Amino acid sequence: MVSNKLLDFASECYEFDKNTLHFISDSTNQIYFFTKDNKSYILRFSNRPKEYMHQIQAEMDWLFYLANVEVNVSLPYRNKSGKLLDTYQADDEFYIISAFEMAKGLFWDKNDEKRWNETVFYNWGKVMGDIHNKSKKYIPINDVDKRKDWNGYECLMIDKLRDLPTLKQISHSIIKEILNFSKDKDSYGLIHYDLHPWNFLIDNDQIRVFDFDDSLYGWFAMDIAIALYHALWWGLPDKNNQKNEMALKIIKSFLKGYSSANSLDSYWIRKIPLFMKYRQLCAFTWFYNGNIIDNTLQQMTYNIENGFLFTDYTLDIRLFDLF
Repeated sequence: MVSNKLLDFASECYEFDKNTLHFISDSTNQIYFFTKDNKSYILRFSNRPKEYMHQIQAEMDWLFYLANVEVNVSLPYRNKSGKLLDTYQADDEFYIISAFEMAKGLFWDKNDEKRWNETVFYNWGKVMGDIHNKSKKYIPINDVDKRKDWNGYECLMIDKLRDLPTLKQISHSIIKEILNFSKDKDSYGLIHYDLHPWNFLIDNDQIRVFDFDDSLYGWFAMDIAIALYHALWWGLPDKNNQKNEMALKIIKSFLKGYSSANSLDSYWIRKIPLFMKYRQLCAFTWFYNGNIIDNTLQQMTYNIENGFLFTDYTLDIRLFDLF
């Protein structure tokens, strides 16, 4: 948790009562929420190098643009100076501070049919398509405050694979293949890059998206793949005989919703499984600590080496030929 001095500074910047602060989480960033005028807000502290403030400024500008073109995203909240971020330095620690209106709604639950169904999948795909479509017209405010382009190693911790040459070779091969893909405004642009089920809330028939911290310039099909990978990894029924039916519902409904908001050539739809394999490799490196491979990691290793995405469910890539 951050220091009291930093919390005092933030409460002055955003003019809220420090006593309303509540700690939420500490992972990549330290997250709190506060209340002001009977409304709730998210407060984010990013302990990053000073240069990274350009990336966060770019994130906030893009997010503010999306909110203003009526995409269902969490609106950035300006501080008392009218800025979308502030900075704080104490000794060798540098923090970038930003705030957002708290999204309304409930988190997903695969065991609750009201929060994990074809309507949710459709609207999830639709809001992603809306983000991609609207972002085609977005122009960064300058050449410095601009999100970076995908290079293959943002979330894939390749150094962890030094003792696993087969997985390292597969990683390099997939990244090389992706980097050779063409880029045009209809296939490549600003993407969320982490729109898994825990990064949106379900508000009746609306999906409200947040956590754009990983956003970058990448392929639209990559964004879709990340969403579908996590949906199929986390969201299938526990019973094996029900997995195929639910997987088809998720893929079909998500892509139908996406297509209602943005057009993506069938060539890119067929590339989704490749992007999913890249995400699978990223996930492996998040869990692998470099010397211990438990049963779960052994299964992930086997799956990656043999071209399988999941343990109890075999994704039929021909499904993507239907769209």
